[in-house]
Amino acid sequence: MGRKDIKSEEDPKTPKVDTRYYDELFKRIKDQESEEFNDPEALDTLASTILDQITEDDKELTKCLYSYHIDYFIYKSTLERFTQLFELLTSNSERLKELLNDTRTSRAYEACLLIIGGKVKGSNDVEKFETLKNCMCNLGDYFVSNLEDILESHNGIFALRSFLRVIGKPDVLEAQPNEGNTNKKFNKFRRNQEFSIKDVEVKLVPEDWKLNVYIKKFSKSLKDMNLLETGLVAAVSPFTSLLLRKLATSYPDKSSETLEKIHKQFVKKPNSFNSMIQDSIGSRFIESFLLACPSELLKVYLDENLLPNIVTYSKHIYANYPIQTLVKYRMDKEETLGPLYDALVENLPSIIDLHTDLIFKNYLIVELINVCQKNSSLNFKNLIKTLLNYLGCSDDENKIHFLRVLLVYEKLEDIQKESSADMALYVMDLKPIASTIAIKLIEADEKNINKSFNSLNSNELEHLATNSVGSHFIQQVLQTCLAKDRTVWLQSIFDKLKGRFVNISTNKSGSFVMETLWSVGTLKQRIMIVDELKVCENQLKNDQYARFLVNKIGLNFYKRKPEEWKQIQANELKKKRLFSDIISDGPKNDESSNYYKNKKYKK
Repeated sequence: MGRKDIKSEEDPKTPKVDTRYYDELFKRIKDQESEEFNDPEALDTLASTILDQITEDDKELTKCLYSYHIDYFIYKSTLERFTQLFELLTSNSERLKELLNDTRTSRAYEACLLIIGGKVKGSNDVEKFETLKNCMCNLGDYFVSNLEDILESHNGIFALRSFLRVIGKPDVLEAQPNEGNTNKKFNKFRRNQEFSIKDVEVKLVPEDWKLNVYIKKFSKSLKDMNLLETGLVAAVSPFTSLLLRKLATSYPDKSSETLEKIHKQFVKKPNSFNSMIQDSIGSRFIESFLLACPSELLKVYLDENLLPNIVTYSKHIYANYPIQTLVKYRMDKEETLGPLYDALVENLPSIIDLHTDLIFKNYLIVELINVCQKNSSLNFKNLIKTLLNYLGCSDDENKIHFLRVLLVYEKLEDIQKESSADMALYVMDLKPIASTIAIKLIEADEKNINKSFNSLNSNELEHLATNSVGSHFIQQVLQTCLAKDRTVWLQSIFDKLKGRFVNISTNKSGSFVMETLWSVGTLKQRIMIVDELKVCENQLKNDQYARFLVNKIGLNFYKRKPEEWKQIQANELKKKRLFSDIISDGPKNDESSNYYKNKKYKK
């Protein structure tokens, strides 16, 4: 939940509590091999027993909450048991204060708050909804009444931030997993697999609970505080930063008062913005402040602070965050940020350095490419021209080497081009960020990168396919070809790799490329693969990497009954085209693989 709750045994504030009894009960729930795990009634009985014990005795409640497995217990609880526990935690104001003041017991509140949105989603239990809503109101009222003390003592500060996370509108800086992948990581547990509440998808509580009002209440409670000082406090800054963003999205009209107050504090201390944006904690506060600012106020900070220091800030390990956030979340919509784009492109050679390990500077290129695809008013050609000039590819005859130069992190004049073997050695040295930039340019259909990719010979393409980073690059190129219907590109890749499929299949990284080639290939291209692999079937079946591909494509079945194999493949590809939006091309949906595995042949 954002930090480690570890205290020394000698710390007098941390009482010694024997949690072994509850640890054992929670482990019985967590252990996949126990009989209780697959028996909902037994699990519910066990949960009911635990709740009865902790309800009757506050000491037992403390022991239960002190267990490091309490998060998992809350996560696995049914809506009914979850409601019982949350009501127990929030119904008594004295107990609420006592538990939130203890770092270990406050973790239970954080877990409940991070999970509550997911618990109520999809359920129609009106009674439970009303109970949970009242619990949230009790907790919100406590936070409002004790906000100043919480921010000063930091007791319950993480639970306070978790409460703010799940109310109001979605926060742009909070990562939201795809709906289809919800909690996929925890659908099936293995023995001794560690559970972390941080990995569970956080969902907002229902809007009809009308808890947005607490955003305004928190804002009013902060009106007498120096927000610049709180923005530099490690424990408090994440809360105040989140509050600014929530206020701007849920109450844009009423956020101006708070933002104007912060602006006045910056005016009183002219150097405070410069020092704060270069601070590890302060930069995050500045990031949220600029993200929440209306266009008129944002322009003031652009003209007075960001543009004059664009190179210094963009190269700084902390100050770059606010700039990249503006590029990513606001530049595609607002003309106000046009000058920022122009300044970044103009100073790009001074900002980036493809030889350095400070990758954040190079990701700026990725964000600029992305925003150009969303906002056509931005000068994408100027960005490419600047990048080409920096890499030494400004001459027309050298533009064909653009991809090679980008992938090997070297300027053109530094590359030995005497033979393709020398070039291949350089290609082997590619870095992840360069691969990411190249993919973004290919997705943007940038003509120079397209020519550069098409100029790669078979040796270079094979080296890319068998490189740990290059294999990801080739896979992404293949997926892009499929998504954008670039059939000529796809056929060109197959033609260049023809005769090399066996070598690529037996390579750890190359085996993934082969699976992707199979996934995106047409029937003719799949036949090209199996015709080459069938000659070395025995070698491939015994190879630790290639054997998975051999089973996936049904190589043995192709050798026995090629016509029947072709018919199965044709049907599969036809179904894939018709239902591409709902059928994923993964092992679970690979019917042909199951067919080859389960089919019994008759002599």
